[in-house]
This record gives sequence, structure tokens and C-alpha cells, in this order.
Amino acid sequence: MGISTSGRLKPRVFNLIGVPLVLSQPASGSPQLYVADVSSELSAETIRHRSKHINVILRLSMLTGLPMRLEATLNLLCDMTAEIVAYDKAIVCFWDENQEQMQARIVRGFAESALNSPDLAKTNILNLWAVKFSRPLLVPRFQAWPRSPVVPFEDQAPDLLRSTGAKCALAVPLFVTGKVRGSLQLFSSTANSYSQEDAQLLWVFTLVAENLLTRECAGESLMRFAFTDYLTGLRTRGYFEQQLDLEFKRAERRRQKFALLMIDIDHFKNLNDTYGHHVGDQVLREVALILVKDMREVDTVARYGGEEFVIILPETSETAALFVAERLRRAVEKAKFFAGSPGAIQHLTISVGLAVYDRDARFKRDLIESSDAALYAAKHEGRNRTVSYSELARREKKRAG
Repeated sequence: MGISTSGRLKPRVFNLIGVPLVLSQPASGSPQLYVADVSSELSAETIRHRSKHINVILRLSMLTGLPMRLEATLNLLCDMTAEIVAYDKAIVCFWDENQEQMQARIVRGFAESALNSPDLAKTNILNLWAVKFSRPLLVPRFQAWPRSPVVPFEDQAPDLLRSTGAKCALAVPLFVTGKVRGSLQLFSSTANSYSQEDAQLLWVFTLVAENLLTRECAGESLMRFAFTDYLTGLRTRGYFEQQLDLEFKRAERRRQKFALLMIDIDHFKNLNDTYGHHVGDQVLREVALILVKDMREVDTVARYGGEEFVIILPETSETAALFVAERLRRAVEKAKFFAGSPGAIQHLTISVGLAVYDRDARFKRDLIESSDAALYAAKHEGRNRTVSYSELARREKKRAG
């Protein structure tokens, strides 16, 4: 008697009916000592006394047809995991299409700012082990882990547990189309909180979750494609509009400022008319590379249309935004652009308009119009300059007075 899943079985660990195969004895101190022996089937004993937890897995299987965003799916998995195994803190590491690397996508039990912490934002040793062994890991805290060639950086594990205040951890890999794309990591402040049976239940849970994650990852990739400008690789205007809505909500909730830069390449039409659209397209790509260089992960750089670009700078004052705008303007001014051949070098400039929430505008359309008005002023005053809307408003007020 048993509940079977359609998940993969690892040939080096189990045969097709879930019977463990003989493994070579791991070396002392090897992280392989913490790899749990799991099967795609649950024992009759587990089914009898943990039926409540098995119902959670059945509920998850019924959700696999529902359309959900990836972030919502990862949060759902975290919530449902808590119904099976208690934890004090949790981290969900998962592949980030934007950054093209594993990152902490969800945290529980940590401060709200934890995802911005260098210690948690990137992948950690438990995630590396989950990818390496493709099976759950039951990790104690106070254990000597001498260096071994099996997995590098294994001495980071005690530091991770200490930093989370945990005395043990349970990490389970998350699969997408048969490949480990992340891990679900649970931390407990009580020693020996997690059992082999817990690892077995969560293993079956994640195998069931694979169908859901596979579909949502495909959806996220499609969304990324839809929101990526084919020419420059920047975000599209549609993505910018969506992010600006989110930034307004975030700024209102946290009572923080943010800045919007609107940028235009000076005399771009003349370049196109002189050298052709193929050179103009190449210039757009090169300018885009300059704009994204050294930007923070939280900043949004998008192509607004034609030779216009927009940048959202969260938690940024007017002074800081002016500094960023001038840095970008000088970088473009100093750059060399090849107009079809190494001998035909062009020097270009940009004009920048800047507006800040909530000093210059309190609504989305007003903020866009304010930065656009500042950009128009920069172009009208001779180009290759940055103008803030507050400066423009002061001039208008002075003229009116």
C-alpha cells in the first residue's frame, strides 16, 4: 500500500519500484552524510498516522491546473509546507530568469528587508547541496564538517545555521522539468526537530509541486519575453507602466520618495538619416548598455519608445537622482559609437528630465508628464543636460512673479 507520484527516481539511489540501492559509504564529514534516503512512495505506517499531512499533498495535487504567478506559487508552497512540518524560519531559493542565477525568492520568519541582505539574497550552501545531491538533507547545527572534495564551501553550513539562529535544518530540492531549480529550506531553533519521515513527506510534496512549478516557470519565461524589448534587451514600456504602478503603491505604503528619469538621445533622427536604420539600431543597443551599467537590481530601465528611455529609481531623492542622471549623461558623452565602420566614429549626447514622487507629483500620469516636461526643457535649452521638474517649476514661478 502506498501513494505514488509521477516524479523522477534517481537511478544512482533507487530502482524503479522505490527500493534503495546500495551506495558507497560517504567519507567522514562529507555532506552526503546528511542526505536523506527517500522514495517516491509513502509507507503504510506513514499513511496511517500522518493522514492529515498527506491530505495537504493531495490538496496541492488538485491545484496544479490553476493559473498562478511563480511568486504566488512559491508562497503557496511555503504556506502548505508549514501544515506538514513546523519551522521557525524558511528560505525558498529559486532560479531567477532576470538575474540568470539562483536567488532567495521567499523568506519567512526574517525581517522584511532580508531579501536585500547579501547573506540571504544569493544562493547558499544548502541550496548548493540540494542541487548537488537532488535529494532532501537533514542538517544538524553542531557538527564538525572538515573540508572535503565532495562539495566546496561546506564549512559555510554552520555559519548559515548560526546566522538563522537554528539548531537544525531540512532542505528539499525543487524541480522543474526534471532539473533542480531551487530548494525549500526550513530552520528550527529546536535540535532534532526534523525526522526522516518529514524529509520523506516533503520529498513527495515537492515531486507533486513539480508540475505546478514547471507550468509557472514557463509562464514566467513567456512574461519575460513579452516584457523584453527585442532590439535593446531592456524592459518594454508595458513593463515600465506595471512597475511604476507597483512603485507608487510601495512608496505610498512606506512613505518614501522615488525618482523617474526620462532620457532622449539628442539628434538621433539625423544619425538615422545619415547612416541608416541599422546603425541607429546598433546605437540604441550601445546606449542601452551604458544605461544599465552599474544600476541597482531594484532599478528599472526600459525603452519608452523610439530613442526615448525611462528609469525608475526607488528610494531615491532628487539630489541622488540628479547624480545618477549626470553620471549617465557624462558616460554617453564620453563614449565612442561606430557608425558602420571603425573609421566613422560618432559622439552622441543625451538629454534627461527628472521628477520625484511625492515632491513633484503624487499620481502616476502627473509624474510621467512632469519628467517629460523637464526633458522637453532640457532639449529646448540646448540638449546634453539634465533638468529637474522642481527647477523648472521654480523658473516658471519666478517668471510669473
